[in-house]
Amino acid sequence: MPIKTVLVIAAVVAVIGIIIFKAFQFVAFSNAAKTQAEKMAVFVPDPANHIAVSVRGWNNAEIKKILSDDLSAYDLSPDSTVVVTAKPGGIFVLTFPNDIEPRLLYFLVNYIQYPRDFDLKHRSIGVLGRVVITPAFGAPDPKFVGEQAQIYVPADDTEYDLVYAKLETDEVYSISFTDLIWRRVEGARMPHTVGGL
Repeated sequence: MPIKTVLVIAAVVAVIGIIIFKAFQFVAFSNAAKTQAEKMAVFVPDPANHIAVSVRGWNNAEIKKILSDDLSAYDLSPDSTVVVTAKPGGIFVLTFPNDIEPRLLYFLVNYIQYPRDFDLKHRSIGVLGRVVITPAFGAPDPKFVGEQAQIYVPADDTEYDLVYAKLETDEVYSISFTDLIWRRVEGARMPHTVGGL
């Protein structure tokens, strides 16, 4: 067989190999994205949800402004989305009569901790969400569905774009806003400001 023919055959085989490799990469990437999408099942609002966020460190007017700023960014009306109940000791409890998407809950907990245009230097802010996990939360294991979890910004946070989820089993996961994937972490880093919430 002439050398030219051998070289052409080798080149064709190499191109086919590259195409197959790229196809496998695409399928692997698609499967990874699909797996994450499956973990974060379609959100179906549940009026009987078990979500409550306890807050200290803000007054009533400030809480309403913070909620309005955050929720309006997602075209949600605070008046129809959240009920604010004042409790003794300057604590407010937020509940969600029409439910709230887990990702928006994560963002809200973080935003209450770090709202724009507020002086945070002389504040002691505590924010603690309590939830019962549903498939829409994107937990890494289906066995977590039905478990209670606490959602909060970890102590000594330097990233400002994540929350932690602490399960009843004391397992703790970091949830970054870049991909909303739950990643196991060591140490709860529970802030002292959430004590008593």
